[in-house]
Amino acid sequence: MRHLFIINKNAGKSKKSERVLARLRELEGGNAVMKFTEKAGDATEIARAFVSSADESVRVYACGGDGTVNEVLSGIYDLDNCALGVIPVGSGNDFVRSFDRKNEDFLDIDKMMNGGVTEIDLIKCNERVGGNSVTIGYDCAVAANVSKFKKLKLITSSFAYKLSIFYCLFRGRKHYFNVTVDGKRLERKGTYLLSLCAKGKYYGGGIKCAPRADNSDGYLDFMLIPTIGVFKFIRLLPSFAKGRHLDNPKADFIRWQKCREVEYECDEETDIGIDGEIFRVKKAKISVLPKAQKIILP
Repeated sequence: MRHLFIINKNAGKSKKSERVLARLRELEGGNAVMKFTEKAGDATEIARAFVSSADESVRVYACGGDGTVNEVLSGIYDLDNCALGVIPVGSGNDFVRSFDRKNEDFLDIDKMMNGGVTEIDLIKCNERVGGNSVTIGYDCAVAANVSKFKKLKLITSSFAYKLSIFYCLFRGRKHYFNVTVDGKRLERKGTYLLSLCAKGKYYGGGIKCAPRADNSDGYLDFMLIPTIGVFKFIRLLPSFAKGRHLDNPKADFIRWQKCREVEYECDEETDIGIDGEIFRVKKAKISVLPKAQKIILP
């Protein structure tokens, strides 16, 4: 068995990433191989090329954040001779939060290399795949505007995200799209704040957006929230962040259900997020791919 570690050199420049790299350098040269990404898309190409040419099973480890995980998934999800491991040294790391393991266990290279394998569902959005969630609306507006604030001097990534949340309270709450769920067109009575299709429970650096999601039940967790006022939105945030919004009687305007397929139609090209990566679409068809990926758990 080979072990391929694909490392986003820009992710998580911290003590935990230094510790991970130090251990990988000790292992390199045997059955462990390290490859560093230089630009967007590299992780997909590296993973696919390595696994496709291997004459034995391969464990591929995405060393970075959720963007790196998504790129690696995109390269290997349709290949049989591999399993995905995640070493969460990025800034978000929401993908691993849905598993019943400690974050430190995923950072332990030896535990990962000797870990067990299970199968999870994936999400297909048009021709792309994801392992966590697909979002449209407010969340995409926040993600798209984070880069603007990151360019300001002395602004950290986490503070840039908070600034974008505040900015989009006034500039990103009204979104126009039509929704069809499992073949049934939903009546649109106005604008929407956001919608998501989830397999994982978390996004946005630990926000428990889909508390009832199960990454191996064969269903999407679909949620739709109409546009609400600023102060009503602010009051909703604490319960939303902690995953209590679906049981909050004051949030009965939230639509939630299990389903297998969702379609979004927009009047013009609109941002859609796949595991936090933003793309432009006019139509999006989201479906579940049951038991589509082998995952390594420490």
